[in-house]
Amino acid sequence: MTERRLEGLVALITGAGSGIGAAVARRLVADGAAVVLADVAQEAVTAVAASLGARALAVTADASSEPDMQHAVAQAVERFGALHIGVNAAGFGISAEVLDMDLEHWNDVMRVTLGGVFVSCKTQARQMVRQGGGGVVINIASTNALQPAEGLGAYCAAKAGVAMFTRVAALELAQHGVRVVGVGPGLTQTPATRRFLESPAASEAYLANIPAGRPARAEEIASMVAYLASPEAAYITADTFYVDGGLLTRNYPTLAERRLTGYEGADFLKTLERERAAR
Repeated sequence: MTERRLEGLVALITGAGSGIGAAVARRLVADGAAVVLADVAQEAVTAVAASLGARALAVTADASSEPDMQHAVAQAVERFGALHIGVNAAGFGISAEVLDMDLEHWNDVMRVTLGGVFVSCKTQARQMVRQGGGGVVINIASTNALQPAEGLGAYCAAKAGVAMFTRVAALELAQHGVRVVGVGPGLTQTPATRRFLESPAASEAYLANIPAGRPARAEEIASMVAYLASPEAAYITADTFYVDGGLLTRNYPTLAERRLTGYEGADFLKTLERERAAR
């Protein structure tokens, strides 16, 4: 790792209250950046920011809300003077097969997981263009942008949209010196996946299809983000880089395979969404 390679740069990270977003915030601060952490979970994002010291600011914001993201960008500029890096990690999925999925659930996933990337990228890039000097927006996609998964139709479609939107935005923003790139994590250890990975049946079904034999650590995804945000990646734009332990070389477990190993129909994402709605 190149020490302090982001010194003097300012980043805005959505979905920064936990998981990959929080890991990215920690890594960028370690590399010298000042960071604004945005999340709908006020207590969680405030706690992460507090742990990072004076070069971190927490903002309660919905990534899919233009007023919220405009406020987050304004806070970055007011507190730290500029915005050079955007990282868009906010998103979620709901597990339901096509015949059973409610339109409301489909729209919710699209609004946050795809729409949130659009809104966040737009507001971040507008600030970068206004201030001049270029910048970089990094959108968090998923291996499910390429790999279909039964029961995750909305999530797969949204993440595929993130990867294609990244390419289009990179084309349009290149003239302004703004790079737009994607990172596609495979199965990653986060609070959202902890319960899932603790299930022997579910863990067996997935880990058998990862050549590396384990899920990623959130810090490993953050390492790719930090590299792409740095001057070392100055000639990289439009592409999405998959950090997956080789997962894309294998088949995604089918619902039938998961159920044969004791997997119970709807996966952890449906449970997480119920909990989220209850908060």
